[in-house]
Parts: sequence; structure tokens; C-alpha cells
Amino acid sequence: MGVVRLIRTLPSSHVTHSVCSLGSNTEMTALVPGTVCHRLGIEGASHTAFVRLFRLFRRCSVDIAHVNNLAPWFDVAVASRLAGCRCIQTFHGIEETTGRLPPARRVLLQLAAYMTAAITAVGEVVADRLVQLVGVRRSAIRVIPNGVDTSQYAPCRSSDDRAALRKEAGMPPEGFIVACVAALRPVKDHAGLIESLAGMVGETGRKDIYLALVGDGELAPELKRLSVRLGVDRQTLFMGRRDDVPAILRAADAFALNSRTEGMSYAILEAMATGLPVVATDVGGNGELVRHGRDGFLVPRADLDSMGRRIAMLAKNSRLAAKLGRNGRRRIVQTYSVDRMLTSFAGIYDEICRA
Repeated sequence: MGVVRLIRTLPSSHVTHSVCSLGSNTEMTALVPGTVCHRLGIEGASHTAFVRLFRLFRRCSVDIAHVNNLAPWFDVAVASRLAGCRCIQTFHGIEETTGRLPPARRVLLQLAAYMTAAITAVGEVVADRLVQLVGVRRSAIRVIPNGVDTSQYAPCRSSDDRAALRKEAGMPPEGFIVACVAALRPVKDHAGLIESLAGMVGETGRKDIYLALVGDGELAPELKRLSVRLGVDRQTLFMGRRDDVPAILRAADAFALNSRTEGMSYAILEAMATGLPVVATDVGGNGELVRHGRDGFLVPRADLDSMGRRIAMLAKNSRLAAKLGRNGRRRIVQTYSVDRMLTSFAGIYDEICRA
């Protein structure tokens, strides 16, 4: 989605984009209509991906190859060097909690860093993680935080609008709705979030607190069975993959993310921009975004009781929830707008092309 935001919002007079997937994925075609999308069809490990990338870069007269994350970095860096273009790396973090990479992989990424014109990371913690994993100098990494469109993601204007949004989305008209926008994958630990809901309901007796899970994935059937087993299936709303996330967030009262690890979460950025108080695990870049007690609450990873208590606190104290939401919205507008992100990347593109 970071790539999608760059493509959608950088002026076409400034840069012409194309997208390349090493595999056969076609999702980007729908997300960036009108943008040329290349698919190399390489499935699994490959020792010759850089050759096909080199041919593509030469054929398309590429000036800059902007690669995201570690997996394709070495191939893109080598192909860029052979094709006479420049490579930029943006590191978003990794889902694994491992502290070190295999020695051979580490050496290849160090070579990639040597061949890369600019290395960026989406947050301070993420940059430190890249230093730990690869061994690049911290001073060589520029931190460019993810940005969000604060006009698209904005607070709901009135209670009537919220009621209309809930009706349109098929959400309960009354009650306290906690949204979570994340693919249903193990690293997001939706199971823990559902258990937190069940524990909170059992402790407080409240049946008017709902958990709206926006996203789809491999764990959907298992999570649905878990909600039934814990007796909160009526309060757990499986909303699937949606293209109306801004509206869903405006219809909600709070946001929760129970990730085991994170980079710089777009989901949290979007929730804060919408004016929602956030309860999130204190992992990765979450602590850079959410100031504990000011924009929301941070809880230890896997501490389900703390997650449940903080959500219950917001549901009980509407004034507190509104205050935290306003603070979060102000923080995003001032520091994490998409315009700031675009200006930073456009500056790097210009700098590299001039060089």
C-alpha cells in the first residue's frame, strides 16, 4: 500500500511509474489502474531473477528501481548496477522475530546495500532493526515515515452520519464498536483479540461491545470457530476484505491491533487520522505512533488482560475516548501526512537523478 500511495499521489509530470512483481501476483493491476504492471512469473527461490530484472530495466529505460523490503533487494540492486540505473531500498520491517539472518544472506544484503543509492526505513525502530539484521550503518538509513491521506481518513461528522455508515456496512446500530483492520494471519494475533473480548465480556457482563474484523486470510475459519467456542460470535463481526475502510473506521468507536510484531502500521495511521483512540501491542513502530495515555494505550505483547481492560476503559469513558482520538488525529496531520512522505521521496528521486 505504500507503493500504491506513491503511485496515486506523486504527480505524473514528476515521475512515470511502472510496477514489477517477481512472481505472478496481479493485485497491483487493480490497485493502480493505468500503471504498467510487469510480472516475471518467478515462483519460489531463484538464482537468476536479477537477469530478468536487468533485461526489463534496460528495455524500459528505467532511471530508478525502488525496491521494498529485503527479499528482492539483492536481485534489484545487481540488476540496477548492470542496467545503469539507481536502486532505492525502503524497509518496512519483517514479520519474523528472529534477531539475525543466516550469514550468507546477510553478506548478500550487505553487497546489495553497497550497490544501493539510498536506503530508507519507515520508522526509527524499523531502521534499528535493519541495522541489526544486515549490519548497515545507521547513518546510511534515512527515516521516512509512512503517510496517510488525512482528507480521505477523517473523523465522522455527526452521530447521524455514523448511524448511516453502520447501517450501510451491516454493523450494529448501537453499542461500542472496536475495529481491527488486518489480514487474518498469525502475526496479527486476532485469536488473542477475540480472547480479550471474551474475557472482557465475562468480567464486565457487557454485551454491547463489538469487535469488527476487517480483512481476510487463511485463519478466517479457525477464528470463526474460536468466537463460537468462547461465546462471542454475536459480538465478533467478520467483515472480510473491504474497499470502504475509511467508512468502516468512521463508523467505529475505537481501534485495536494485537500484532506480535509490526513495522510502521498503516492501519494505526489510518485509525488515528480518523480520530479513533487506539489500543495496540507495544511492538515495532507502534510506540512511535501511539503515545501511551495521549493518543491511546500500548499493552505488552500477548497480554490479553491488559488489552481487554484498556478497551473496556474506552467503552466506559466516552470523554476519554474522544480526547485520545482528537490527539491522535492532530498528531497524524502534523507529522504523518501523505504530503510529507511524498515530498521526502520526490526529493530523493530528484537528488539521485541529478547525481
